[in-house]
Amino acid sequence: MLNQLVQLCQQRKPEAERELFSQFAPKVWTICRRYAACDPDAQDYLQECFLCVFDNIRKYDPKKGAFEPWLYRLCTNTILQILRKAKSQLNIVLLEELPEGEEVEDNLVEQIPTETVIAAIQQLPAGYRQVLNLYVFEEWTHREIALELNISESSSRSQLARARKLLKSVLKKLKPNSYERRSA
Repeated sequence: MLNQLVQLCQQRKPEAERELFSQFAPKVWTICRRYAACDPDAQDYLQECFLCVFDNIRKYDPKKGAFEPWLYRLCTNTILQILRKAKSQLNIVLLEELPEGEEVEDNLVEQIPTETVIAAIQQLPAGYRQVLNLYVFEEWTHREIALELNISESSSRSQLARARKLLKSVLKKLKPNSYERRSA
């Protein structure tokens, strides 16, 4: 069914494009919100993502992989391109005094409501937000991030570590004690 929908979109059928948008917009919206500093920016990203999807859908080849990863990767790349054009690319912020405390747990994000996580991510500096999103949510390697953002792999690693610490601090302010470990 998805393959047929994609084929109709490749033929530029408006009803198929509307259906594809309806089906994938919620997930793409979430991706856009994670990269944006605010919801109006995310709305712009969403529109640009789907314009790019429909402009490039003829290039999609099902023999090279599934449609969903292709779409999400295209959307991520579109957002990164927008950020580069807006000269928001990776503003490295060296915080002298990051909050101290226990290490951020890898499954921290899974324990907190999505809206709270997105609100916290939107408060991070742009560079931290980009590296965190690419590594944690898009599952890119530090090498891929370094190449895409034109930074070193070690910068990617340090930005991720700082982003995680700062994210934890922001989450504690938004929802204090909502994800602390329960005493046994």
